[in-house]
Amino acid sequence: MGGRGSGGRRTGSGRKQTSDLELAIGGARGRSTFTSPPSTAVAGVTPFDPPADLARPPLLITLTAALASAAGEPREQLQERIDELTALGLEALAVWQELAPHAFAARTLTPATTAVFTMLCRAIARERALALTDAGGPDHRGLMQRISTWTKDFALAPLGRPLYAAETTATVNPLDRFTRRATDAGNSASGGGGAAA
Repeated sequence: MGGRGSGGRRTGSGRKQTSDLELAIGGARGRSTFTSPPSTAVAGVTPFDPPADLARPPLLITLTAALASAAGEPREQLQERIDELTALGLEALAVWQELAPHAFAARTLTPATTAVFTMLCRAIARERALALTDAGGPDHRGLMQRISTWTKDFALAPLGRPLYAAETTATVNPLDRFTRRATDAGNSASGGGGAAA
C-alpha cells in the first residue's frame, strides 16, 4: 500500500537487501543471482536385459502352481488363462526388444525407471490384443491414452518437434596447435641432421 493517507510503508515489506557476499557472487542488484549453465555432458548409455518377471509375471506362476491341483472344468479354464498370460508375456517381451533400444538412446530407460517401462510394455501387449477383439471399446481407448502418456514419458512418441541428439565430436585441445608446431620442428631438425650425417 503506502499511498496517501495509509500511514506509510509497513515495516519489513519490500525486497530484501542483498548482502555483500551475494552481491559479489551474483553480480548487480536487481538481477537474478545465479543461473545454472545448461549441461552439455552426455551420460553413457548402459543397456540392460529386461526383468525376469516381464515374460513370466507372478500371476502366471501362481496359476501354473494351481493347475497341478485342479481337476475337471476348472483345470481347462486355468489352462486357457495360463495360455493367455503366456502369450501376453511373450508379446510384452517382444515390445521390450522393440522399444528399449530407443529408450536407451533417449536415456530415459534406467534401472530406476524399469518398473514403469515394464508396465508400458505390458500395456502395449494388452492393447494389441484388445485391438483384435475390442477395437474402439472403452477399455481399448483408456489403454491407448495411458500408453500415449507413457510413451511421451520415455521420449518414444513424437512431440511435434525434432528431439535433440548429441553430436559426437572429437575433443580438441587448444594447446595442440603449439605442441604440434614444436613436435614438427623437432622432427624436421632431427630428421634433417640425421640425413646430413
